Amino acid sequence: ALARFESFVAAAAYLKVSQSGLTRLVQQAESMVGVQLFRRGARKVRQTDAGEVIVQASQRLLSDFALQVQSARALDGELRGQLSLSSLMSISHRVVPRALMEFRHEHPGIRVHVREGLGDDVLSDVRRGHVDFGIANVESAPADLAITAAADETCFLVLPKNHPMTALKSVPLDKLTDQQLISMPPESGLRKAIDLAANAQGIALNHSIIINQFGSLFDFVGNGHGIAIAPAVALPPDGHSEIVVKPLRPRITRRIGILHLKDRPLTSVASAFLAIFQPVFLAAIRKG
Repeated sequence: ALARFESFVAAAAYLKVSQSGLTRLVQQAESMVGVQLFRRGARKVRQTDAGEVIVQASQRLLSDFALQVQSARALDGELRGQLSLSSLMSISHRVVPRALMEFRHEHPGIRVHVREGLGDDVLSDVRRGHVDFGIANVESAPADLAITAAADETCFLVLPKNHPMTALKSVPLDKLTDQQLISMPPESGLRKAIDLAANAQGIALNHSIIINQFGSLFDFVGNGHGIAIAPAVALPPDGHSEIVVKPLRPRITRRIGILHLKDRPLTSVASAFLAIFQPVFLAAIRKG
């Protein structure tokens, strides 16, 4: 809790203990381990390198214990417990809610925790044991992660409805050199795939506006601030009146998959959700 909130006051309130009581617990833990786990600053509490190792190990222990609790509860035939997943924002935008609707209808007693972020955030969540599984770019997945399912996803050009390039059947990538792009952050997997494709064509793109939510990205395009390149799964439903979607030449693709720790079996809850999610996910990824 202290690592999560970076504050003794917030962590104590979350744990429903006194601040002095939490301070004593941390001091006892540091005494037992023999190293300092946290650095106390004026505004925030930070983990030391040793503290980060201990916190990660503790989180895995707690997650493994929760796994055993869920397995025990499943013995009576009723699925109970918690589902935790981490997902790229493009997937959590539409695909995850679609699958969750069916899952929660079948298993209303399950608590659901969805974390979303960039690809590196998702991989970190999975490797640290914060979540049951993650949905991210699998091309750079570490060796300790298992890939349950994966598919290549195509990216498309998104234009304002009155843009001259809407008359084209498909748009060559080199036509974007003088265009203002509305883009995801440079550390995102999507942005890296786009820049890699542009560099292969000897093209320099003008990322004039940086956005970290796809809903905002499409609003900016619809209001005429520029154009964008977006993955198939994140595209708004057909009939969006302010934008037009066009294929790109050459195609820009990324490989997206479901990942989990190899040495940690999926919980019965996670397996039940993936049985619903996987076909929905693969259909959405391949629609391009």
